[in-house]
Amino acid sequence: MTTAGSYDFNGYQVLVIGGTRGEGHSIASAFASSGASVTVTGTMMLRSLYDNDLSAFDYESVNLARQESIDHLVGTVNHIDVLVLAASCHLPYGLPPGEQAFIAHAARSGLLGPTFLTTRLRLKLGQSPALGGGCVVNTGAVTSWLQLSSTPEAARRELAESTARAGRNWAGLGVRVNSVLQESRSVLPRQFAPSAPVGGSRVAGGTLVRSQPRVGDAVTDAALFLASSSAARMTGQTLRIS
Repeated sequence: MTTAGSYDFNGYQVLVIGGTRGEGHSIASAFASSGASVTVTGTMMLRSLYDNDLSAFDYESVNLARQESIDHLVGTVNHIDVLVLAASCHLPYGLPPGEQAFIAHAARSGLLGPTFLTTRLRLKLGQSPALGGGCVVNTGAVTSWLQLSSTPEAARRELAESTARAGRNWAGLGVRVNSVLQESRSVLPRQFAPSAPVGGSRVAGGTLVRSQPRVGDAVTDAALFLASSSAARMTGQTLRIS
């Protein structure tokens, strides 16, 4: 796997939501190694509170369960080419059931969480001069917001469906929306799993499957691929990593 250095993102402004640890941090690091200016977000007020080295990035604190926090983050963004959503839903321990139900309903309705943030940044993404326009990449972390009121499998289906809808609806605005999901197992035997076409398709709504030897690296590579000029004609797609 040769993610770092395989792509040229010089001049790109990338925002990785949840880029302080885990998969999000790997994706943010790969973008930075490929020349992009990267901002990562976390829930803590100071970057120094994280174990990972965040010195290569700008840092912003955001709570996706609060509109005012999302609005503040959007206000700090002047230009954006790529938005990566890699922040899982972590509600405070002991949250009253009524408030949790409200957050679940608001997230599903697009009034909180990743969907609300993406919508608020839509116009700024549409101003990106990147080939293919601004790009949104959802990761599997987004399904944790949908799992507040559904099963994991239903949440994965819903993410794929919403990705297809956004791909259709936002194509005319100059914004591409795609997702990458890690599969627990391949639906087809590995040797028969279809690979992703290099040029992609502008037709929204498909599901692609790629087989990779190391899933963690493969998710990072897929995120960079979806944001790159190689996927400039791809939108509304869910890339499944097996």
